[in-house]
Amino acid sequence: MPVWVAADSSSQRRPVCEHVGRENQPNKGLLFVCAHCGYTLQADLVAARNISMRTLFI
Repeated sequence: MPVWVAADSSSQRRPVCEHVGRENQPNKGLLFVCAHCGYTLQADLVAARNISMRTLFI
């Protein structure tokens, strides 16, 4: 059964410390660098993790 979750801010939110900000994606690029804790990963992978975590809490 499909599950709908909001994808808003999914590529700008750090999965663990939950810091959200446009500064987490410098130059709107594909690299995610958390301005709060320094966590770095490809932005699409961060978005996928955030969306998958949201499905667990429905």
